[in-house]
This record gives sequence, C-alpha cells and structure tokens, in this order.
Amino acid sequence: MLAQAIGEMLPVMAAIALTPLQIIGMVLVLGGPNARAAGPALLAGWLAALAAVTAIAIFLVERASESGRTGSPFIPWLQVALGLLLFWAALRLWKTRPRGDEQPPTPKWLVSFGDANPARALMLGAMLCVANPKIVALVLAGMTSLAYLSLTSGQIVAVAAIFVLLSSLPVIALAIAHAAGGEGMAAHLQNLKTFMLRNNNLILMVVFAILGVSVFGKGLAGLGE
Repeated sequence: MLAQAIGEMLPVMAAIALTPLQIIGMVLVLGGPNARAAGPALLAGWLAALAAVTAIAIFLVERASESGRTGSPFIPWLQVALGLLLFWAALRLWKTRPRGDEQPPTPKWLVSFGDANPARALMLGAMLCVANPKIVALVLAGMTSLAYLSLTSGQIVAVAAIFVLLSSLPVIALAIAHAAGGEGMAAHLQNLKTFMLRNNNLILMVVFAILGVSVFGKGLAGLGE
C-alpha cells in the first residue's frame, strides 16, 4: 500500500521537482558571496515549508473524507477542479512561452537571492514554496490520492517524508554538488540557470498537462463510483 501511494504521487513529485523557481533560486544563492552558508539555509527553508504544506494538505484531505481515509464526494470534485486548473496552467504556459531566440530575463525578485545571507536565504527558501500557488496546488493534488488508500499513521508520515525528499531532489543535489565542487561549479550553475529560464514553460507545460490528465481522470473515476 505504501508503494502504491508513492507510485500514484510520482507525477506530482516530478512536477514539483521540475518547477524552476526553487532551482534558479538555489543557483543564484550558490553563486553569491555567502554560498557556503546560504545554500544549505535556503534548502532548509524549502524543505521545512514543503513539509508544512504537505502536512496541511494531508490534514485537509483527511477532514474532507467521510471516515478515516475513505474517499468522500468532495475529493473527486476537488480532483476534477485541480485537473482543470492544471490544464489551464499548461495552456497559459504554452501561450507565454519564449519565441525563437528570445531569452527570458531572470525575474527581478529572484536577482536579490545572490546577495542573501543565511537568515534571509532560510526565509527565501520557505517563500519559494508557500508563496508559489503552483507548488501548493500540486501538493494538494498529490495528497488527494491518500483519500482512497487505507494507510496507518506511520505509513502516512513515511509517504509525506518520501514525498518531500523526492520533490526536492534537484535543490538537494545542487547543494551537495556545490559543497563538493566549490568554485568549479560556477559555470555549470550558470548554464543550468540559463537552461531552466529558457525551457521553463515547455517543461512545466508537459508536466502539468500529463498530471492534469491523471488527476482529472481520478476525479471522474471517483464520481462514477
């Protein structure tokens, strides 16, 4: 049952992991003068915030269920709504994608990440999660799967922990790579930032469209039961 829960959430975890803002934020922090302390601080803020959002989503899904983890009529409707929201987000990303050789600029509010001290990096890491509606919606979409599974409290905690860690793999990998590679990582980090900015819309469009089909389909199936 635990493996089934993780399997059903894999598309959501991939979508969160590929969301570019936290990756670009980490790249900018690691390219700044306080990288060695600010990088782990941003990672800690991100992990703590994602864990908190995940816990709140689990609580809301549990409350929305009729009893324990048995699905209620509200859950399928929520999945249908989230699926439609993901379709809309995918369409909007396609319409606003860069054209030709257009190079999208780094958002102004992200530029300041490069000068962040550890305390500010901790706060920024948390804000990259809780202030991003896409992340919040994705977490909620992932946790709706729990409404149809009979999991113990311990299994739910394990699912939440695995969900947070796998959803955070890129920023974890960047922090580890920088700690191991130091200044030699500068060029690679810059190339990664350029790639993520250039392909942000395309990556998220594909992930959101696939995820939208999955969540929408689960909602329709639930309504038909």
